[in-house]
Parts: sequence; C-alpha cells; structure tokens
Amino acid sequence: MLAKQLTPSQQAFVDSITSEVGSLLGSQLPGNFSMVSYPPGFHPAVQYGTSAYYNSTMLDAFNGTLEIGSNGMLTLGNQQFSTLYYNILRNATYQYSTADQKVVNDPNIANQQIAVVNTATSSGFVAAFSVTPVNYATIMGAVLKNFSSAPTDWSTSNISAAAANLPNAGYASLGQAIGNAVQLLSPLNTILGAQSAANAELAAAMDNAQNPSAANGGLPINATDFYVGWTPMPTNNQIQGGLQSGSKVSINIQASNFDSTDASFSIGAKTGFTVPILDIFDIGLSASTSYDWNKSTSSSSSLNVTMDYEGVTIVQIDPLTLAANYAKGWYDQSLLQSIISGSGDKSVSGFKIDPSNQYAVAKMFGPGKAFSRLKTLVVSQAPTITMVFSADQATSVESSFKQSTSVDIKLFGLFSVGSFDESYSITKVHKDSASGSVTVVLAPPAITGTVPPDKQVCNVLGGVADYPPPAQS
Repeated sequence: MLAKQLTPSQQAFVDSITSEVGSLLGSQLPGNFSMVSYPPGFHPAVQYGTSAYYNSTMLDAFNGTLEIGSNGMLTLGNQQFSTLYYNILRNATYQYSTADQKVVNDPNIANQQIAVVNTATSSGFVAAFSVTPVNYATIMGAVLKNFSSAPTDWSTSNISAAAANLPNAGYASLGQAIGNAVQLLSPLNTILGAQSAANAELAAAMDNAQNPSAANGGLPINATDFYVGWTPMPTNNQIQGGLQSGSKVSINIQASNFDSTDASFSIGAKTGFTVPILDIFDIGLSASTSYDWNKSTSSSSSLNVTMDYEGVTIVQIDPLTLAANYAKGWYDQSLLQSIISGSGDKSVSGFKIDPSNQYAVAKMFGPGKAFSRLKTLVVSQAPTITMVFSADQATSVESSFKQSTSVDIKLFGLFSVGSFDESYSITKVHKDSASGSVTVVLAPPAITGTVPPDKQVCNVLGGVADYPPPAQS
C-alpha cells in the first residue's frame, strides 16, 4: 500500500516544526531533523526502582526501525533494529572470490586435504576431539585450538608448530601428514584463516545481539532479563533537566473567513490554506462530543492559536559497538559494510547475501530502506495550546470550554493530544473585558509528580533518521 501523501496544510505544519527545531538546535544535531509521529511518546525515565533497572520502553524508541505511518508521517515501526540486524547477519553466507575458489578447487590441494582428513580419522584424532563436520577446515581448527599458542593464526609457521606438538599427544601420523602438506596447502590455509576469523566475528555479533547479558554489555531490565547494550546512557536527571528547561519551540496558526465547514489558515510563514476546520483542530470535549465550529463561527470570526512545545531537548544513544575481542557489544558496522560491498562482487571473499533473499542489500540498506533507526531523538513536553477566539464566539466558547475538564485534541489529522482518561485539560478560560475575545489554554499533564518513573511519557517532536551504514554505489 502506498504511503498517504501529506496535505498542504499538514506539510506546512511539519515544515514549521522542522524550521523551528532547526533554528533552536542547529549544529547540536548530527544531521537533518525529521518530524516524527509517535503516539506512544518517549519514556524519559532511563532507570527506575531500587535495583535501577533500565526502562525497556525508553530503549524501544531507539531500537525501533523507521517506516511511513498510515498518516503519511515518519514513525517507529514494530520491528526492532537489533533483531533486523541479527536477521541480516543470519542470512549472510561466506562466499569465495573467483581466485580463492580456484585455489579451493585445485586437484593437488584437494588430494592433500584428503590425506590429512583420512589420517586424522584413522589416528583417532577426529573422535577424541569430537570434530564435526569432518573436513580439512574443522580438523585444522581443532589442531590449532588444542596444540597451538595462537589458535586463530593460520600461517604456515604456526601450523607447523602445532603439527610438531601432535606426536607428543600420540598423533604422530597426523603431525607428519600436516607437515608434509603444509607448504602446498599454504594458499588454502590463508583463505581458511580469513574465513575462520570472519566466522568468529559474525558469530559473536549474532550471539551478543540475540542473547544480551551482563557479560556482553547488555542492560538489565528486570531481575533476569537484559536488553542489548546502548551507549552512552543518560541519567534520569539529565533528561528531566532538559524537559524542565526554558528551551521552547512555538508554532502560530491563524484562522479567518469561516464558513459552515472551512476556514482560511496561515501556519507559521505559510499562508493561503482553505481547509475544513476539523482537519486542523478537532477538540473532543467529552467521549461523544466535539466542539461545534459550525455553530460558533461566522465569516467575521477569527482564531489565533499558539502551540508551545516546552522543554525541547536532545537524547542520543548508540548501539554498543562489538569490541575487538568480541566480549562486549553487538553492533558491527564494518561487518555490515563488508556485506554491502561484497554482495554481488566475485572479486572478493566474504559474507554476502543473495539478491533474491528477503534481507538482500538492495532491500535493507540506504535512505528510506528497512535498516534504519532514529540516531537522535528530539523530545519535549506535550504542547501547551493557547487559543484566542474573537468576540463573536465568546458565548459558545464560554459555554463549551470549562476549566479543569479533560480534552482530546486531534491536530491536522496527524496527532492526538490528551484523552479523557488522562489529565490533559483546560487550564484557563478568560474573556478580555476590552476586546471581548476569549482565551482558552489547553495544557498537558506534568511529567513528574506522582506518576511512577517507568510510566512517565513526554512528546516526541522528531529526530535525526539514520540509515546505516552508507551503501556504496
């Protein structure tokens, strides 16, 4: 299904937010800001409880992949970035280059491999060290692991040193077979060494992504479970400090020339929109009743709206990079880049994904593709909405808007603010004695207070979209 296109008025609202955030934050952002529609909101509590568990819901906002929602806005989907990463790696297979495949297929090299395999089997080495599957690569891997001080080194000198240790363990015939073949098999050993190292890297990245733990840098989310590692983790106070700061984005919307259904709007610097008023502001005053613009407005009516997003702040964390020794972390961008550059290239050996695979490079990587996340989140308190109605609407406004009652507001058909089971409410209804205009203030619930930390929610304005790593043409 094709994504819905934003209407001109919706796009004007998005452009206003984007411009204001860009002016406010500027070079603090590591890329271009994109407005995001994310109804669940952002949970600003990083850790909570006496055990200081990490808030998995907060982490989900960074671990979600990007998609275009049914309203045409960029949003976070249900798929996790770390899970998609694991599936991409799981579908990558190690493939030889044309040159390496020629070495592997050389009859003389094949005969020497067979000699080593047969001797390893007849000497009892295969059974003693539970080598499976039984082939030259697995047998040499077991020899290096058990009889070498450098088990990942497939050089001729190290293999020769390992073979020299075999007679002392009762495997003299295997040591001799390896010694006799080591020079001829040197080109193959170089290929197998590179493959072994690549396999170890891939296996560690997959295991750490699929099985987070304290040992590999996972974040505890309860007494028994861990979330994949992210860094650097901010503190609760850092995020709350930003949300309580004076940093603010404001959007101004003006309406005039009302008729039975439509009105003329200007949004920020954009003017000339004539659209149904309910497409801009649909204000629910009860579970079954919305404010009736048709009955309260006329061609001479006007409306001036200011939306203030207080406490605009940046939150950024990144996947924990896989360490050089593979002990901690899970995210390996160089491994992904090698898959991207190697897939379809027969001149290099490495991990590749078939183009017909559902995780093929063309489907996963690049701007707008599936492998994506929000590198940076820009969050704020939910907007305080100040609406100034012209005097001719005073009677209707004062009878409809009652201070301290809850409201449910749909903005531009894109966002919902508040609900009847929350405390987003009318905090002020004031008639100006001189002009007769009526000011109504709709304000969000406080983020702090009696709400448990793991249940606190703030607004997501957007963020910096990331489609890693950059695909090469």
